[in-house]
Amino acid sequence: MSVDGVIKVCVLGGGVTATVKDCTRHYFGGYYHVRIQVSADVPVTAASFEVATDYEDALARMGQTVAFNRSLEKMAVPEVDIVDVRRQLLDAFEANVLPYLLRDDFVPSFVRSEYQKKLKSIPNFRRYHT
Repeated sequence: MSVDGVIKVCVLGGGVTATVKDCTRHYFGGYYHVRIQVSADVPVTAASFEVATDYEDALARMGQTVAFNRSLEKMAVPEVDIVDVRRQLLDAFEANVLPYLLRDDFVPSFVRSEYQKKLKSIPNFRRYHT
Protein backbone atom coordinates (compact mmCIF):
# COMPACT_ATOMS: atom_id res chain seq x y z
CA MET A 1 0.00 0.00 0.00
CA SER A 2 1.23 3.47 -0.81
CA VAL A 3 1.82 6.32 1.61
CA ASP A 4 -1.43 8.13 0.72
CA GLY A 5 -3.53 5.02 1.36
CA VAL A 6 -4.11 4.06 -2.27
CA ILE A 7 -4.53 0.31 -2.47
CA LYS A 8 -5.11 0.14 -6.20
CA VAL A 9 -6.39 1.95 -9.25
CA CYS A 10 -8.98 0.35 -11.53
CA VAL A 11 -9.86 1.27 -15.10
CA LEU A 12 -13.64 1.03 -15.31
CA GLY A 13 -16.13 0.76 -18.14
CA GLY A 14 -15.84 3.78 -20.40
CA GLY A 15 -12.18 4.26 -19.47
CA VAL A 16 -12.94 5.98 -16.15
CA THR A 17 -10.29 5.53 -13.46
CA ALA A 18 -11.33 4.66 -9.91
CA THR A 19 -9.10 4.88 -6.88
CA VAL A 20 -9.44 2.38 -4.04
CA LYS A 21 -8.09 3.80 -0.78
CA ASP A 22 -7.66 2.49 2.72
CA CYS A 23 -9.18 5.04 5.10
CA THR A 24 -8.82 2.97 8.27
CA ARG A 25 -8.62 5.00 11.46
CA HIS A 26 -8.39 4.36 15.17
CA TYR A 27 -11.85 4.19 16.71
CA PHE A 28 -11.56 3.60 20.46
CA GLY A 29 -9.11 1.78 22.70
CA GLY A 30 -7.57 -0.98 20.60
CA TYR A 31 -10.40 -0.92 18.05
CA TYR A 32 -10.45 0.49 14.53
CA HIS A 33 -12.91 1.64 11.91
CA VAL A 34 -11.72 -0.21 8.81
CA ARG A 35 -12.94 1.59 5.70
CA ILE A 36 -12.21 1.13 2.02
CA GLN A 37 -13.19 4.17 -0.10
CA VAL A 38 -13.77 3.84 -3.84
CA SER A 39 -13.94 7.08 -5.81
CA ALA A 40 -13.98 8.16 -9.43
CA ASP A 41 -14.73 11.31 -11.40
CA VAL A 42 -17.22 10.25 -14.06
CA PRO A 43 -17.37 12.54 -17.11
CA VAL A 44 -20.71 14.00 -18.16
CA THR A 45 -20.79 13.35 -21.91
CA ALA A 46 -23.32 13.84 -24.67
CA ALA A 47 -23.24 10.09 -25.30
CA SER A 48 -25.00 9.58 -21.96
CA PHE A 49 -28.14 11.36 -23.17
CA GLU A 50 -30.60 10.78 -25.99
CA VAL A 51 -31.54 14.45 -26.19
CA ALA A 52 -28.98 17.26 -26.57
CA THR A 53 -30.97 19.60 -24.32
CA ASP A 54 -30.80 17.06 -21.47
CA TYR A 55 -27.02 16.90 -21.90
CA GLU A 56 -26.73 20.70 -21.84
CA ASP A 57 -28.98 20.87 -18.77
CA ALA A 58 -26.95 18.16 -17.04
CA LEU A 59 -23.74 20.09 -17.69
CA ALA A 60 -25.29 23.24 -16.27
CA ARG A 61 -26.52 21.45 -13.14
CA MET A 62 -23.66 19.02 -12.48
CA GLY A 63 -20.59 20.29 -14.30
CA GLN A 64 -18.11 18.33 -16.41
CA THR A 65 -17.86 15.39 -13.98
CA VAL A 66 -19.95 13.60 -11.38
CA ALA A 67 -18.32 12.03 -8.33
CA PHE A 68 -18.79 8.31 -7.77
CA ASN A 69 -18.08 7.31 -4.15
CA ARG A 70 -18.66 4.07 -2.30
CA SER A 71 -17.46 3.01 1.12
CA LEU A 72 -17.09 -0.50 2.44
CA GLU A 73 -16.53 -0.50 6.17
CA LYS A 74 -16.56 -2.35 9.43
CA MET A 75 -16.55 -0.77 12.87
CA ALA A 76 -14.86 -1.85 16.10
CA VAL A 77 -12.21 -4.09 14.56
CA PRO A 78 -9.43 -5.19 16.93
CA GLU A 79 -6.00 -4.12 15.72
CA VAL A 80 -4.91 -7.73 15.16
CA ASP A 81 -7.82 -8.25 12.72
CA ILE A 82 -7.33 -5.15 10.54
CA VAL A 83 -5.49 -6.95 7.72
CA ASP A 84 -8.08 -9.76 7.54
CA VAL A 85 -11.03 -7.36 7.62
CA ARG A 86 -9.44 -5.13 4.96
CA ARG A 87 -9.00 -8.22 2.76
CA GLN A 88 -12.66 -9.19 3.32
CA LEU A 89 -13.80 -5.69 2.34
CA LEU A 90 -11.62 -5.74 -0.77
CA ASP A 91 -13.00 -9.16 -1.70
CA ALA A 92 -16.55 -7.82 -1.25
CA PHE A 93 -15.67 -4.84 -3.47
CA GLU A 94 -14.29 -7.09 -6.18
CA ALA A 95 -17.28 -9.46 -6.01
CA ASN A 96 -20.11 -6.93 -5.74
CA VAL A 97 -19.15 -3.39 -6.75
CA LEU A 98 -16.41 -3.85 -9.34
CA PRO A 99 -18.53 -5.90 -11.81
CA TYR A 100 -21.04 -3.00 -11.90
CA LEU A 101 -18.24 -0.48 -12.46
CA LEU A 102 -16.68 -2.55 -15.25
CA ARG A 103 -19.87 -2.69 -17.33
CA ASP A 104 -19.65 -0.88 -20.65
CA ASP A 105 -22.78 1.10 -19.79
CA PHE A 106 -21.55 2.19 -16.34
CA VAL A 107 -20.72 5.78 -17.34
CA PRO A 108 -23.94 6.68 -19.17
CA SER A 109 -26.10 4.82 -16.67
CA PHE A 110 -24.46 6.47 -13.66
CA VAL A 111 -24.54 9.96 -15.23
CA ARG A 112 -28.24 9.64 -16.11
CA SER A 113 -29.02 8.38 -12.62
CA GLU A 114 -27.22 11.32 -11.00
CA TYR A 115 -28.97 13.71 -13.37
CA GLN A 116 -32.37 12.28 -12.41
CA LYS A 117 -31.50 12.70 -8.71
CA LYS A 118 -30.56 16.31 -9.41
CA LEU A 119 -33.86 16.93 -11.17
CA LYS A 120 -35.84 15.42 -8.28
CA SER A 121 -34.01 17.58 -5.75
CA ILE A 122 -35.34 20.78 -7.32
CA PRO A 123 -38.09 22.22 -5.11
CA ASN A 124 -41.48 22.62 -6.71
CA PHE A 125 -42.39 26.19 -5.73
CA ARG A 126 -45.80 26.03 -7.41
CA ARG A 127 -46.87 23.64 -4.69
CA TYR A 128 -46.40 26.40 -2.12
CA HIS A 129 -47.99 29.23 -4.09
CA THR A 130 -51.52 28.63 -5.31
